[in-house]
Amino acid sequence: MRNLMTIFSIALLSACAAKPVNPGAEKIYVSELPPPDECLFVGEVQGSQGNFWTSDFTSDRNLLTGARNEMRNQALSLGANYVMIETQSHSHNTGIGIGGSYSSVIIGNAFDCPVQSLNFS
Repeated sequence: MRNLMTIFSIALLSACAAKPVNPGAEKIYVSELPPPDECLFVGEVQGSQGNFWTSDFTSDRNLLTGARNEMRNQALSLGANYVMIETQSHSHNTGIGIGGSYSSVIIGNAFDCPVQSLNFS
């Protein structure tokens, strides 16, 4: 019984954290704006985090961050450096628990852009 409680506690704590971003993926530019004209489409990417069971233990911020991190990780694996968000959705708690979102999903298009075209200063 004690081992079961330990496993449950570890699973519960890990549910609270955002999915990690892989090294290099944090540099991928994410925007709702279309990419510069010089960019090449490399694929669709999506990220999600959360479910009904972990909704009371995961902040809305971590749900969104985890979904973005997963999307960035996929974009990195495609060789992209720019993601244009196509859609974002956040499913909300329906009165059970303490409220807030219980899942976040982001879908976007990944592009490989010349570095000089990403100078947005």
